[in-house]
Amino acid sequence: MSDASDSSTALPPAAPASSRRHPFVRWCDEQQGPLLAALAGLLTFLATLGAGALQPGKIGWLIRDDFSQHLMGWLYFRQAPLGFPLGSTPNYIHPLGTSLGYTDSMPWVGLLLRPLSPLLPTTFQYVGPWLCLCLMLQGAAAAWVAQRLGASKQQQACVGALLVLSPTLLSRMALSHVALCTHWPLVLLVGLHLIPQSDARAARQALWLALALCVFTAGIHPVIAVMTLPLAISLCVRTALERQLPVKVPLLAAVACVAAMLGLFFVFGYLGTRTPVGAGGFGEFSADLNTLFNPHGHHYNWSRLLPLLPRLGGQYEGFGYLGAGGLLGALLAAVLLARKPTPHLALWRRWLPVSVLSVGLAFFALSWRVTFLGEDVADLSALYRPVLPWVEAFRSSGRFIWPLYYLVLLGGALVLARRLSPSRATLLAGLLLGLQVMDLNLGDGRQANQGAGRWGTPPSPELTSAAKGREHLVLYPPQMHDSSGRGCRAGPMDYHRWAYRAYLLGLTFNSGYVTRLDDARAQQYCLGLDADIAAGRLDSRTVYLSIPARVAQLQRIPGTRCTPEDGLWMCVHDTPSDAAPVTGR
Repeated sequence: MSDASDSSTALPPAAPASSRRHPFVRWCDEQQGPLLAALAGLLTFLATLGAGALQPGKIGWLIRDDFSQHLMGWLYFRQAPLGFPLGSTPNYIHPLGTSLGYTDSMPWVGLLLRPLSPLLPTTFQYVGPWLCLCLMLQGAAAAWVAQRLGASKQQQACVGALLVLSPTLLSRMALSHVALCTHWPLVLLVGLHLIPQSDARAARQALWLALALCVFTAGIHPVIAVMTLPLAISLCVRTALERQLPVKVPLLAAVACVAAMLGLFFVFGYLGTRTPVGAGGFGEFSADLNTLFNPHGHHYNWSRLLPLLPRLGGQYEGFGYLGAGGLLGALLAAVLLARKPTPHLALWRRWLPVSVLSVGLAFFALSWRVTFLGEDVADLSALYRPVLPWVEAFRSSGRFIWPLYYLVLLGGALVLARRLSPSRATLLAGLLLGLQVMDLNLGDGRQANQGAGRWGTPPSPELTSAAKGREHLVLYPPQMHDSSGRGCRAGPMDYHRWAYRAYLLGLTFNSGYVTRLDDARAQQYCLGLDADIAAGRLDSRTVYLSIPARVAQLQRIPGTRCTPEDGLWMCVHDTPSDAAPVTGR
């Protein structure tokens, strides 16, 4: 057969094997680095909290510490009528009320799940799944940034896992600060500063992502949002310097970020309500100058390799230990940059805005009382005095070390990936990750496997019977307070379990812990409740739970029946009083 006939009957060349694979399989292969980093986040979550925390119906481990604050905000919101501000919960800390924002229950999540509430179990919780998602997104975000900078899949996975094993993030889980574990938007915004903007399309995508992160974090936690906003504006500045777009485009993007943040703060009740935003103690919860290399957390030493260094008591809020792997990576990156500084203007445009901003926020993290090793080295009170009413809203200023923290941690890992040969960079990334794993002390871990004891138990038959036909459960005296100590704190400290039982019975509850509380209204309510009881004015719609030292005041009121109830005294009034109380309901 001739060559011509061979060519006329020949089959077309076979398509590459990669193109014949399912699109999802190809995507998984392309995103192998971020997916592996997300898996590292999942494994870290299981090692610290345990698989039980992922069970939506398992809430006993949450009825304690700040966990109970986040849980109760969501549970009572499920039963409350929709109102303004969005996420309002008038039935918790009744009659003052509060909101998802002031219980740090992540308003966006609560609002998203609210329409599904009738289909969800009575004991449904999203705290555990949210923490797991935060760790997974932390790893995926860092790996994605490394991917955009040309790192290999192995390097991407190692960088992402290193960021998952961030002591600063994991310490927030140990402190049960759920919403404050949302660090991945900060990682993503820091990374967006370092990623090249090759054309106008890439620049626009970065600006849209920055705006989306501002909208998202505004409904997660105000402190995270207030860090996100300047990072987004800094990214707009960096985009303007790149000149891929007309200057008016990043300027409009910055305005949109500010407007979106302020508007959502109003919608969620952080602005424009009677609840105070300020708090005392600015300077107490700061960061020490040694924070990046001091493993001294709130409860214990986060490092197995490095010793504790002195700091002040409240400076656990400014905890910023990089970990042994992160520290070594940052030092090696600094050496490489010192030996061969980059002359490229494009790189300076990427690094300068985020560096200046991060250092500025870190300066605020130090507060007016600058310390090193727990000793005062500078007094900046004169600088802060004119703006004290505004900065007191963020009295835990030490948290503002986080942008610099992630710039050092992520930036150091990325410098090594870019400055070394692929083989050396991969080997070093693995070694740094291994060192971080060896160093990190996760404590006892598996908190969700701890027994709930009596904290998560349902109401007794007697309390259930007494609650029939009634609307309110009142602790007497109340235990309502915020993070600054405002409110009334004479009631029982185990109010969490009574709040949970009131929720199960569909009753309002007059006690609880929130981030901000109107002290004047709280004192008015507590004094009014005392006055009502002293005058014999009890509400027939209310079940009263009194501490033993106060029950005699209730027992002497005609028509009142009191019985012991799990360490307290349960009292109900069988007939309405002649003068209906205006407080104490």
